[in-house]
Amino acid sequence: MHRWDDKGDNSLWLFTLEELKQIPSGTQLEDIGGHFSTTGVDRIDDDTRFGYSAYGIRNPEQHALRDLFLQMKLKS
Repeated sequence: MHRWDDKGDNSLWLFTLEELKQIPSGTQLEDIGGHFSTTGVDRIDDDTRFGYSAYGIRNPEQHALRDLFLQMKLKS
């Protein structure tokens, strides 16, 4: 995971393609343009820049999947 924008607790954290594969279906993601997509439902573009996709989440520490996101942050 990589912080895209620095907005304090409301920063957008982007995923690598490998991390995206670990996210359960039904998880809502936000792209760098502010649009929302749901894993397993919507098409998630697999294009990357500097190793990261254009999709992520805000407030990973307060998300329902915070344990998974913490593991991702520790690995990066």
